[in-house]
Amino acid sequence: MSITASQFRAARAMLDWSPEKLGEAAGVDPADLASFESGQSGSDHQLNDKLRTALEKAGISFIDNNQTSAAGGPGLRLLKSPGEFDTDQSETVQYKEHLAPDAPTGAGG
Repeated sequence: MSITASQFRAARAMLDWSPEKLGEAAGVDPADLASFESGQSGSDHQLNDKLRTALEKAGISFIDNNQTSAAGGPGLRLLKSPGEFDTDQSETVQYKEHLAPDAPTGAGG
């Protein structure tokens, strides 16, 4: 999947990262990053991979063109950290009648 310059700029904005911070995280010269984000450097796959890896480690998930809907274009999502999930099961209710299988194996659902 090829990431667009717009997606990289948006990912930096979601993380509130400066170009210098992303350059440091990816091991990339900020001048190369600026050229890449402006679309002047063409398609440098090695640079693209370094930036993508750094942003994904920081919690960004890139969405390919038309991946989630036919009307959608390329995008991204900021994933929640494990500490943000509600894992408190103290208010979870399990009814015995719903725990027993009620369909043949392989029926789905």
